[in-house]
Amino acid sequence: MASVDGGDSSVPSAATRFHVAPSLDRPTVDRWREFADHVPWAHYRQDPAWAEIERRDHAGATRRPCFFWAERDGSVCLTALGLRRSLPVPGRAFWEFEKGPTFHDVEALDEWLPWLLARLGGEAACLRMAPPVPLPEAGDDVETVLERHGLTRRRMLGGWATLVADLSRDEDQILRTFRSATQRSIKKSLRLGIEVSVQDSPPGWAALSALETELARWAPVSRVQPVEVERISRLWLRDGSGGTIMVARHQGEPLAAALVIKHGHTAHLPMIPSSRHHRELPASHLLVWEAMRWAKLHGCTAFDFAGYSLVAQPGDALWGINQFKRGFVTADAVHRCVAIHERVRSPLLAVSARAIRDAQARLHRHSASRAEGRADR
Repeated sequence: MASVDGGDSSVPSAATRFHVAPSLDRPTVDRWREFADHVPWAHYRQDPAWAEIERRDHAGATRRPCFFWAERDGSVCLTALGLRRSLPVPGRAFWEFEKGPTFHDVEALDEWLPWLLARLGGEAACLRMAPPVPLPEAGDDVETVLERHGLTRRRMLGGWATLVADLSRDEDQILRTFRSATQRSIKKSLRLGIEVSVQDSPPGWAALSALETELARWAPVSRVQPVEVERISRLWLRDGSGGTIMVARHQGEPLAAALVIKHGHTAHLPMIPSSRHHRELPASHLLVWEAMRWAKLHGCTAFDFAGYSLVAQPGDALWGINQFKRGFVTADAVHRCVAIHERVRSPLLAVSARAIRDAQARLHRHSASRAEGRADR
């Protein structure tokens, strides 16, 4: 593979030119965002600012973000933020385009994929894409293009659906659409004196980090350090313009926290960890409701719960999360998008590399837990 570290690289193809670079200058960032404003399914994880936020993976290793884009007749027609994770095998890497690439018409994707695959060459032991195109719109055509270029649909990954609540109605109308049990939990939280506040500050970062770390002990989520939350705040939240952090407390003790990401007119909820020590206090229900109210107040018309597993079974950790989210939206609010697709050059290599990477992640978590234990003593 030709290195992306040397700056911008472009290749002409008829009227379309393809580019890749390790960073973007301000005019190019502005062009990316102007293009994304006209793509209905553009996602915040494909915004250039998110590259700095996601520069480390769950094992603590550095991930290199690379910026890919295509221009047709001088206008941007596709953008893609690709994350490259080195594998413990020389000359091989795991490439991931989470919630991407971004494009308005399928033809741009069809033109770009052969160029991308030729450029990555044999380095990409695994190439994963998840364009968030809704299935009822152009989804079927997109999946056909992905499969024609050798990417396989990964149904069992289950991360290609989400729940979206409509915030365009009055607050009373929104509240009445919740399940009865969810409404009762919100009222119970208020009676018990649980308080929810906006806290995009060091105490809020620490609370979100601690609760997410606790959640990682039993659910498939990654630990997040306060310094990482601070980076999200500085690079994205920006004093509320791009979202916020909210914390639910009872008698001063943090019971649950939420990271709210604002992108366009949609609010996303990628993190909502809660403590298991006070299960009798339904703080998370009140927290979500207050997050929805905050989003509505700040101009959002939709609230994306950031994931709904289509393969979770009763007893799975994700099953309980599904049921919690379903308390706020009806069944018809499940939005299905293009499924996650992968292109694996060597299945044996990919499986072996994943096993080594998972072992490294477990070692990293074990080391972190031991460090926490020593700090407590």
